[in-house]
Amino acid sequence: MTVRRTTATLAFAALALLFGLHGAHASEAISDPLKRADASFSAHALNRAVDPERIGRLVNEKDCTETAIDCEWQDSAGVRHIIFGEVIAIKIINAAEVRIRDIAALDIGTARARPEVMARVRAFLPEIAIDCLEPGQAGEGDGIASCGGSFEPDGWIKLLFGPDNQLISVRIDAFQGN
Repeated sequence: MTVRRTTATLAFAALALLFGLHGAHASEAISDPLKRADASFSAHALNRAVDPERIGRLVNEKDCTETAIDCEWQDSAGVRHIIFGEVIAIKIINAAEVRIRDIAALDIGTARARPEVMARVRAFLPEIAIDCLEPGQAGEGDGIASCGGSFEPDGWIKLLFGPDNQLISVRIDAFQGN
């Protein structure tokens, strides 16, 4: 009996891998939208203490002997992690750095044009109202548009698009830091 179950289980697993039955991106199974969004950026959770060197490399050559908000630690997928106090407060992906590689964050994938990026983000986070501010309203610089939404009770996402309507960066913040 055990041999049959093991054989059947292995056969199902093989079919699942072959036909994609194992499910979509793992973070889609997370019901809390903030946790789902956070997990889509990286496995290092927002608002949790972390040894920065476990994330990856220091990318901005600051003196980070004491935890400082201006120290950015980048993982192998290109996600920059900013630590405030002892916890990860912000995660940022600069589209120019990852070029055409897949961006797992918010299920952006290889989309870079604003309409496609926003359609993917809204599908990934249907619970979140996401609004956009056009250049001149966004306050992000000449020709830069900003789209974003907030989570309950805290945290938000922000996507910046250049004058060509192409993605510049995507970011998630755990809390308001002043």
